[in-house]
Amino acid sequence: MPEVAEVVVLYALLTAAGAVAVALARSALRHWWEQRAGRVYELPVKRAGTVLRGAGSALAAAVAITLGVCLPPGPGTPSSSPHRPVTAAGPPSSPPRPRPVPSDPADAGLVPPRTLGHPAGGTLQELSDGTRVWLPPQYDYPDSAGVYFPLVVAHIDPADPDLFAGFAAQSLRGVADPFVVVLPAHCDDGPGARPASVPVSVARLYRVLPGRPARALLGADGDAACVVRQQLTDPRGFTTAIGVSGGYEEIDRSGPPPYFSADGRYAGRDMPRPALLLAVPSGEENARRSALALRGRVRGVSAEVRVLDGIAPRRRLFALVAGYATEKLDSPDRP
Repeated sequence: MPEVAEVVVLYALLTAAGAVAVALARSALRHWWEQRAGRVYELPVKRAGTVLRGAGSALAAAVAITLGVCLPPGPGTPSSSPHRPVTAAGPPSSPPRPRPVPSDPADAGLVPPRTLGHPAGGTLQELSDGTRVWLPPQYDYPDSAGVYFPLVVAHIDPADPDLFAGFAAQSLRGVADPFVVVLPAHCDDGPGARPASVPVSVARLYRVLPGRPARALLGADGDAACVVRQQLTDPRGFTTAIGVSGGYEEIDRSGPPPYFSADGRYAGRDMPRPALLLAVPSGEENARRSALALRGRVRGVSAEVRVLDGIAPRRRLFALVAGYATEKLDSPDRP
């Protein structure tokens, strides 16, 4: 709505323009009658005055009409264009930007994740299928809007405090990238198991970088052998697999993985070379021997294998694992 002062000025101008239009019209009419009366006495007729007065009256009338159109509607008159209310604090702020919603109708049934807590300064959420997702602290920074993050699929006890703490500490120090960590319900590497993958809902609900160069597998304790076997069997989905505190005797006894040759050499020419990190905390001697035995079997000719051992406490071990993943995976980026 215009201010009161502006309305007063408009009404004043409208009144003045109307008065001028009426005065000029009356003057033009009077001048015309005088000219007409002079014809009887054969006086010369000068129409210029009448024409000028008439034109001035028409112009003043046009100005008055224009000012009348510009006046705001009176009380009870509906406005032609709706407007949003403005509070004392200023115009209404924009609503928070929602996460991207899939356009595919088949995705309309996605259930929003449930927030469970904020371990290590990040955000832990749970999806409807039981998958949990940990978002690093940097995920919600104001300057991270539009930034997509590399992803680690971790098979580990969600209650383990060391994974999130180690990852967060290393990224906040600036010596490792922040990662989105996905914790599926279980790791399946039995007969007929499908290659490891990222749950489809994760890629649709979160800002994660797509493709193998930005993805890693991690398994701890009883699930370490599962992720290592997945990587050796089919490394096309993930750049690397990280086993922590694992025992790999079954892999060592079960013969060469499917795409190795009989003597253990790499035979999958259409597949990328698998990469492994076998991490062992200080004091776990059996796990250390198992990791060294597996490395001796597949290193060099068939896979890149590193062993990280003698590290304590366990939280520091996960911090070093974050550094290794930073070396291997693509960094956060704006696609």
